[in-house]
Amino acid sequence: MKTNYIFLAITLFFTSCYTYKAFDPEEYAVELANQSTNTSTQNARSRVTQMTEARRQKLSPNQNSFNDTSALIDEEELVKQAMLKKGENKEKPVIDPSTIKMTDIIKENKFYKVDVQGKQYTIEAKQWKADTLYAVVKGKKEELKFHKNDISDVQIRKFSKGKSDALTVAAYALGGVGVFLLLK
Repeated sequence: MKTNYIFLAITLFFTSCYTYKAFDPEEYAVELANQSTNTSTQNARSRVTQMTEARRQKLSPNQNSFNDTSALIDEEELVKQAMLKKGENKEKPVIDPSTIKMTDIIKENKFYKVDVQGKQYTIEAKQWKADTLYAVVKGKKEELKFHKNDISDVQIRKFSKGKSDALTVAAYALGGVGVFLLLK
């Protein structure tokens, strides 16, 4: 009975919340679109602040901004333009999978599973030098070189929320059982 609990505790301790998923060009396109959207929203925010500052400078201190209808019309136009831009950004980005380079997929200091000439390696990518990837095999200290044309399949390491939630529930249940057995 105690060996089962010890085995379960060790299994939970060494279980990882990370999974390896095959590279998906559509996810990559969405990720790129999100990055470009973030930069465009930052640019829009800076333009809006510049416009509000310019509007403040145009108004004299004695002038009441509520009586000025041109300012209200300008704001309505700005809101309409912002809504149109949001509608344009909702279109699904399209990226041709043949244009995606291996150097764009594999980034430095991240973990991947790669198939190279029939062998599968779990690696941590260190750096790209020209067309060669320098990587360290996970669990070993040897550094290997992979040419970009030799890499046939790439699986990206991602955090799995489902696994994390399951492990959390299991850990709380195990802790509850342990407290119950201690108090019994």
